[in-house]
Order: sequence, then structure tokens, then C-alpha cells
Amino acid sequence: PNHTPATHPPWITGGVAGGPIAGVPIAGVPVAPAATKPTTKRPSVATTWPTRPPVFQWPPTTTPSPALPTRPSTTTTAPQAPQAPPSGINTNCGVKNGYQDSERIVGGHNADPNEWPWIAVLFNGGRQFCGGSLIDSQHVLTAAHCVAHMSSWDVARLTVQLGDHNIRSATEVVHETRHVKRVVRHRGFDSRTLYDDIALLTLDRPVTFSSSIRPICLPPSNDVRSYNGKTAVAIGWGSLRENGPQPSILQEVSIPIWSNEQCARKYGSAAPAGITQNMLCAGQDNRDSCSGDSGGPLMVNDGKWTQVGVVSWGIGCGKGQYPGVYTRVSNFMPWIMKNLS
Repeated sequence: PNHTPATHPPWITGGVAGGPIAGVPIAGVPVAPAATKPTTKRPSVATTWPTRPPVFQWPPTTTPSPALPTRPSTTTTAPQAPQAPPSGINTNCGVKNGYQDSERIVGGHNADPNEWPWIAVLFNGGRQFCGGSLIDSQHVLTAAHCVAHMSSWDVARLTVQLGDHNIRSATEVVHETRHVKRVVRHRGFDSRTLYDDIALLTLDRPVTFSSSIRPICLPPSNDVRSYNGKTAVAIGWGSLRENGPQPSILQEVSIPIWSNEQCARKYGSAAPAGITQNMLCAGQDNRDSCSGDSGGPLMVNDGKWTQVGVVSWGIGCGKGQYPGVYTRVSNFMPWIMKNLS
């Protein structure tokens, strides 16, 4: 991420222009209002379950999910259940195209066309500003800071492209474009603390899974693995270097995951409100996510590719003393499942 934490939101660094767009509001397009949070650091919120917390697996089964005692999300429309793809289509999540290894953004390489079939790219009025990941046929996971300050006019102009490779070419690969009919950001998100930086987008209609478009796997909610020292992969169309240009071709980079303790020591007081258990750190010198990658996935290969993080914030790009900070997906699985059902 190419910015200090205080100036992280994309409407300041290479993202969506702030404020309403001139013109008449488009009715029926819900958008979450910005949450008002205290300026003092708040502790991490622990949900108290009556017995043992339910475990959420991905992809979801046909068994209804139990009711969850989580905080409501900031949305004005009723959530919709994920849509099943047509029968006969391979719905396996986390299966990339090409070689199935992680050895192969800053310090990264061009990805092959359709290599990462769950990557989503967000446009506002035709301008790319954030990334995301397809988690089922009609929902994209992204960062709350990408959409938190959007007005209804912004949401009406918001589009998501799937199956893309070169975002400046309309003919290189066949991609699908969808409008967004619903935005749900986590109610706990605060642009000052950068807590709970996660959001869900509901597409206006489902996509059909194919070799070029299919979902990524998500971790179970009881995933207690720290992933410390494990190699992860970040992908996106963000800047190739700090304050540098953004590429037209999707980039990929392999980076090590840090322990939260090591990450907290490195950031010290530079982290706006500390490194919490809901965050995950990854990166090294000259290898990192950067401005424009926000909302994109951080993935590990556990036999299938699983999304463990959402690109959130950082100081500079590829500065070894400051790894990128990601939203830890496993800690938000109850929230994700609640807003899919």
C-alpha cells in the first residue's frame, strides 16, 4: 500500500474521488453510511457464543447456517442467498489455471491470462481504483475503505470486471462486467483505526462459472493457523513501485507472512491503532502490494488456493521494515456467511 495509514482511503491515494457526483440521485441503489467511531483506540470485540461457536466451511453446504449474534451491517436492502451456477459446471473453488505452485504489485510478475480466475477489478465511472475476489456466483469480497465513503451516485457508477487480464484491452480476453446492486461494509470499520476493513458487493446478476471465472476458497471460521512464515501470493493491478504507474496487466507476487508480534514491533507507534488479531501482515523488501491493490486477495496454497487476507493498508510499498497489512479473513467468516444468507 502506497500511503501512510492516515491517508489510506482510495479517495486520497489513487482511488475514488470523494463527495457526491453532480447530477440527480439514482434511486434504489443502497450504500452504507460512514460509521461514527470514537477517536480512542478500542479493544478487539469478542463475540460470546452460548456454547461452542459454529464452524463455517467454504463453499457453503445446503444446510442452513445458524443465526449469528454478530453486529448488523450497514445496508438498506434485504440480503440475498448466493446463486448456484448451472448444473454440469465445475464449481470447485480455489483452482487456478496453469501451474499449481506458488513460486513463480511491487517486485511481482505479469500473471498469465485467466491464471487467477477469481480476481475482480473495481471501476468507478470507468476508472480502476480497487480489487476484489469472487467468492460465489454473485458476491465479491473487498476492503471497506474502497467503498465506505461512496455516495449512492458513486455506487450507481460502480462496476466489477471478472475474468480480466489487461484492463486497458477490451479484446485480449473475454471478461464479464457487472453492476453492483448492494454494498455491505463491516459496521466496525473506521478510517482512523483501520479496524474491520472488509466489505461485500452483491452483483446485479450472477456470473456463470467457467475456466476463466470461478470463486476462490475461504478459510473455515475456526482456522487458528497463524500462517507465520508461510509463502502467500498477492495479485492486483496496483502500482509497480511507490508513487509509480499502475500496470495494465494483472501482477502477482510471492511474499512471506509475518507473525503479528513481529509486525507490531516493526510498526510500533506508526500503526494508527496497533496491529490486532483481525489483521495479518505480509511482505518483504521490494515485494509488496501497493496503491490500487486495495481490496484484492492474499492467498495461500493448501491444495486449493484459499484467501487468508484482504489488502488493507501499509506504509510505503516494498519497504521491508513495514510489511503490508491485510484483513484476516478467517476472523470474519461469521460476518461473511451472515451477509450471504
